[in-house]
Parts: sequence; structure tokens; C-alpha cells
Amino acid sequence: PNDSVLVLGGGPIGLAVIQALVARNSASKIIVSEVSARRKEFAKQFGATHILDPTKDDIVAQCKELCDDQGVDVVFDCAGVQAALTQAILATRARGTIVNIAVWEKPASINVNDLVFKERKYMGVATYVKGDFKEVIEAISEGRMKPESMITKKIKLNEVEEQGFKILVEDKGNQVKILVDATAF
Repeated sequence: PNDSVLVLGGGPIGLAVIQALVARNSASKIIVSEVSARRKEFAKQFGATHILDPTKDDIVAQCKELCDDQGVDVVFDCAGVQAALTQAILATRARGTIVNIAVWEKPASINVNDLVFKERKYMGVATYVKGDFKEVIEAISEGRMKPESMITKKIKLNEVEEQGFKILVEDKGNQVKILVDATAF
């Protein structure tokens, strides 16, 4: 359990993190940084307590203000962009943890002294551990997680390229998960 969490990015991964935190009752403050208006709405619906816009808000200053001038305990970087990584490190309190879940398209840089002088931890996570699926299925069956509202569009198998991949690239601010019905053509 953590007192405060910052989730950078309100896409499918970030929204799933919010739901998992709520399902486990593991954070009293869930702060989300997201640009898209629709994804901000999803974040709030799924249990975020504070929604910030990185194009308008000073994420680091807001996190410190919301967390006794110390910063958040844990950051989940679900964005995978340099600006978010820099904010993640600076918004984390001394001895806090930054967890990278994002897949990066470009190399990133870190001012290592920002980690060292505050004894912040940085870790990458790319897979699950034994028991994760069981916990998620239990949370869904018990109603603690309701991921079905993440589905923003349903398409047929023959629409995957135009109505799936293309839409996710061109309109990712309004799409979260596109469900493909493999039985419909």
C-alpha cells in the first residue's frame, strides 16, 4: 500500500494501473497526468483522485503540493516520453520509487544525481509475476475492477487495419481499447 501515486499517461496501461490500485485499495491519492480530455474522463471514472494536464499544469509542483511538499511515494510511467520521465523523477519523494511500464520509441536520458541525492529507486517492468492473472480475474469477478468500459470501439476482423490500427494511431486521444470480434467479417 502506498499513500500517494502518480500515473503518467492515461492510455490502456495507465487506466489499468488506476483500476488495479483501486481494486487493491493501495493508494489514498491517485494523481494522473494526461493530455486527452476523453482519457482524463476515464481516469476519473476509474478512481483517480486528481487529474492533471501536463500541457497546462506543473506536474512536479502539483504533486508536491498534494503530498505535503514531499512528492509522491510511487510513480508509474505509462507514457514513455522524456518529459514524463523527467517529471516522474522530480515528482517522487525521497526514497520513493519510479516504475517504468511504458515501451519507449526513443532512447531517454536521466540525470542520475536526481536519483542519487534523494535515494529514489527506478525500475523497469515488462512482464507479470505468478499470481497476477489470478488476482485480476478475482478482482473482475468480485466487481472491484470493471475493465469493460475501457473498450471504446468494437470492430469486425476485416476492419482491423482501417478501423483498428489506423484509428489507434490517428485518434488515440479518444480510443483506449478496440475489441475485435473474430467471428464477424
